[in-house]
Amino acid sequence: MTDLEFDACEASAVRAAPAVASTPLHRHAGRLQKALPPGWRVEVVDARSRPGRDDTAALRVLMPDE
Repeated sequence: MTDLEFDACEASAVRAAPAVASTPLHRHAGRLQKALPPGWRVEVVDARSRPGRDDTAALRVLMPDE
């Protein structure tokens, strides 16, 4: 069997990665991300971070800064 060695920085990066639930909205965001030009981003905005809105999440498309 092969011994595996991990650097401390690699192991901490793995633990710090946020868990993303696979919801229909996240799957649609992934499809939209693939269709956009390079540099554009798609974010799923949680309803709790949108005060004064309905209790639904939304997709946000961000264009590059350049």
